[in-house]
Amino acid sequence: MSTLLYAELAATCSALGYFDGSKYYIDIHCQETIKDLIRYLRRDDENHEIRRYIGEAKILQADLLPMLKDYWQKSDLFDVLLRLLVNLTNPALLLYREELPAEKTSRNYYLQIITHLQSYKAAFCDDRVWALLSVKLGDILKIDSMEREEEKGLVIERILILVRNVLQVPADPEVEKRTDNDASVHDQVLWALHQSGMVDLFLYIACSENEQQYYMHILEIVSLMLREQNPAQLADAAITRSVEEKERDEVELLAIRQEEIRQRQTKVKKFTGARHSRFGGTYVLRDMKSISDSDIIYHKPLNTLDSLDFDQDKTKQRRPKNRLPMRDEELQRRSAFSIRLFLKEFCVEFLNGAYNTLMYHVKVSACIYISLMVMVQGPVKLHWLFIQFPENSFQ
Repeated sequence: MSTLLYAELAATCSALGYFDGSKYYIDIHCQETIKDLIRYLRRDDENHEIRRYIGEAKILQADLLPMLKDYWQKSDLFDVLLRLLVNLTNPALLLYREELPAEKTSRNYYLQIITHLQSYKAAFCDDRVWALLSVKLGDILKIDSMEREEEKGLVIERILILVRNVLQVPADPEVEKRTDNDASVHDQVLWALHQSGMVDLFLYIACSENEQQYYMHILEIVSLMLREQNPAQLADAAITRSVEEKERDEVELLAIRQEEIRQRQTKVKKFTGARHSRFGGTYVLRDMKSISDSDIIYHKPLNTLDSLDFDQDKTKQRRPKNRLPMRDEELQRRSAFSIRLFLKEFCVEFLNGAYNTLMYHVKVSACIYISLMVMVQGPVKLHWLFIQFPENSFQ
C-alpha cells in the first residue's frame, strides 16, 4: 500500500467518530465518510489491501457496530452503514471469484481475510445488534409488499445477506477450543438471533407467499443455521434428557476419567519408577554408532530401550499457514442443550408451516434461472440440482 493511500485511509477512519465506552459520537461528515469507505472498497486491488487494512484496524468492532446501536433510527445513516457492513462481511471465497488462490502470497492474504471475518463473527454475538436489525426488518415487513418502496425492499435483502454472511464464516476449532455441549461462536450468533426475534421473522418470510423474492436467502440462512448439527442428535433433543442420552453421557464421562487416571499414572512412573538407578550399571548398544566411531553408551533402564528416539528433544518445525492442507468444512459437533432445543423447535415449525411452499417456489425459480443460463451459455450439466431437490420433496 502506498504511503498516500495509507494516510487517506487512516484519516477517513479517524473521521467516523469516537466511542467513550458508553455512547458513540459521530462526526459531522460521518455519512460521507462511510460512503468514502464504500468507494475505497469498490476500487480495491486484487490483494485487497484496503479490506485487510480495515480488518486490522478493527473498524467494524470499534466504530461501525457501536454507531449502529446508537444511530439506527437515522434512516440515511442506517442505509449506508448497512451497505458497508454487508461489503465487509462478504465471503472471502467470493472475493477471489470462488477459486482458492494457489500462489503463496495470495493464499496468505486469503487466510488473513478469513481471520478478520472470524473476528467480525465474534463481534456479532451481541443480541442488541440483531434486536435493532430485527425491529428495522419487522417494521418494513409490516408494509404491504405491493405498497413497499424499492428502497425498503433493498434494506430487507441487505439484512438477510448480512445474516447469511455472518453465519457462513467458517469456524476455527483450534482457536475456539470448544468441546461438545459448549457454546461456540456460531452457537452464540444463533442464540443472539433467537433472542432478538430475528428467527421468527425468517419463519414469517418463509410462510408468506408475498415475499417469494427472499425465499432463496431464507433457504441459505436455514442451511447455514443447521450446518454443524447432527440430525439425529437434534431430533432427540428434549426438555428432559432421555435414558439413552444419560447413559451415553455417563460412558463418555467415565472414558474421560479413565484417560485422566492413565495419564496421571504415566506421569508418576516417568518421574519415580522410571528414574535411573545408579546401581544399574551402564550399557553399550552394539552396531549403533554415536557421534564418534564408538558404540552408543545407554544410561537409561533397559525396559525403555524399545522407545529409543533421538528426535524427542528436537524442536518440531512448524509448517506455515499458507502451506497447510485445507481443512474439511464438514464439521459436526454437539451444541449446547439450549441451542439444540431451540433449533429443534425451529425445524418443527419450519417443516410444518413453510417447507413445502418454500421449496416449491425455490425449485421454480431455480428452473427459470437454469433456462436463462442455458439460453446464454449453452447446454451445461444441470442434473445436480434435481439430485438435491427430488420430486417427492414437493408433494
